[in-house]
Amino acid sequence: MYRLMLLVSVFCLVAGTSFAQTTNLLISEYVEGSGNNKALEIYNGTEDYINLGDYTVDRYSNGSTSGTSIPLDAVDLQPGDTWVIANPLADAELLAMADQTHGDVNFNGNDALVLTYAGTQAVDSFGRVGEDPGSYWSCDDGNTANHTMRRLSSICSGDTVVDDPFDPCLEWTFFASDVFTGLGSHFADCGAVGTSTPTWGSLKASFR
Repeated sequence: MYRLMLLVSVFCLVAGTSFAQTTNLLISEYVEGSGNNKALEIYNGTEDYINLGDYTVDRYSNGSTSGTSIPLDAVDLQPGDTWVIANPLADAELLAMADQTHGDVNFNGNDALVLTYAGTQAVDSFGRVGEDPGSYWSCDDGNTANHTMRRLSSICSGDTVVDDPFDPCLEWTFFASDVFTGLGSHFADCGAVGTSTPTWGSLKASFR
């Protein structure tokens, strides 16, 4: 009986699945609202605690290739959690959802944003560095001015090529200006990685 119970336990363990993670931090939400209602949400979809002090958000305004760096607070962001950084002059409703404020969070719809590790390594980006699109980047669903934009749950790795063409419809959904209700949580559906399922015969053989 003990051997049978052990066999069943091993079979259930080996036949299980594990869920994939994102490759690094992601920009998971973008708020470009009225007045000073500007914010970004950073999501940790990895399996590790990540110290945000190693990262900056770099803003490239109006097609510039020279950025302004916004350092993130040196806190350990746990797996599955988010970090919201907002303009300190934003509305009270938005500030209530912020984990950090910084005066340089004042981008407009034509400013590119790059999440950077260790000062040099781009791990994600929004917009296209070096391009001035006019007032915004646009696609059939909307544009990057005066909108809240949320990353699709199917996105599991960041856009690390900061000067490639930017089509916001490919990875983002659009919401009206000053919509903040989605801030503070995100889910990335990166799929399940199945382990190989053994046969009963092969498991029995291993216990003989």
